[in-house]
Amino acid sequence: MEQQYDDTFLARWLADELTAEELQEFENSEDFEKYAQIVDTLNTAELPEFDVEANFQATLNKLSQDTEQISVPRKRVIPLWSYAAAASVAIILFAYNFFFTANTTTYTTQLAEKTRFELPDGSQVDMNVGSTVSFQKLSWSDNRALDLQGEAFFKVKKGSSFTVNTNQGNVTVLGTQFTVNVRENLYHVTCFEGKVLVVTKANDSITLTQGMSFLQNKGDRKEYTIQSTEPSWINEESSFNEMSIDLVIDDLERQFDISISGKEFIKPALFTGRFSHKDAKLAVQTVFLAMEIPYTMDADGNVVISKY
Repeated sequence: MEQQYDDTFLARWLADELTAEELQEFENSEDFEKYAQIVDTLNTAELPEFDVEANFQATLNKLSQDTEQISVPRKRVIPLWSYAAAASVAIILFAYNFFFTANTTTYTTQLAEKTRFELPDGSQVDMNVGSTVSFQKLSWSDNRALDLQGEAFFKVKKGSSFTVNTNQGNVTVLGTQFTVNVRENLYHVTCFEGKVLVVTKANDSITLTQGMSFLQNKGDRKEYTIQSTEPSWINEESSFNEMSIDLVIDDLERQFDISISGKEFIKPALFTGRFSHKDAKLAVQTVFLAMEIPYTMDADGNVVISKY
């Protein structure tokens, strides 16, 4: 927030000491609404009790004691009201940081856990296992943007632009239904309704319409069509279309919170198929037998892949 006024301006504004001309100019400025919103938030927020007068007096006493310990006469060159002005500016900057920068709402799912929640505008988010979504609640109406790590399905209410930011790129829509899956070496976006704009980390852009999917895996990219109207994991099932087998195995670990060791023995291959989230043993069998990967499973469901 760029300050365009002298050091005492905000203090005089808070004390209602501006001239009519100054107040009119300030109210017409771009900064006024931001400062007013901060002060309004402070007036309604439940903050810890803080005796400003007592703390200010204590500071003055400390300054006085320090001065008495010095024998050389000193002339006060900074009037006391300037401390109040500086304090006013500091309070506003702190409030801006606390209520706007630090006011981040975050949802996280653990292994073998999914969740659903609504954004401030009523848009719905379904989160797959091992995922995180963060957004700024206070400024949501002005900026419908969130950060995603992992995978989520969005049902977006129509309105202003809606953006999902990830470390692999971003996805922008107006009102639609789509999934974004961002994992290590994976960027996967599927449009189930409407239209989405996918931008990659390399700044390439792809427009997807209903029934289209974009997949980028370890540098390889492809687009393909789908028939489903929602992601399969919403209904407790994972499905894959020519997905690298190591990513499929990673999903097994997340969905069931199990350990799969011996991954260094896996031979590069693509998997097309699905497995249910209701039975870990059956899910592992479905994938490993289809891909002819030898393995053993202990009583806790943890898997060890054998060399083959």
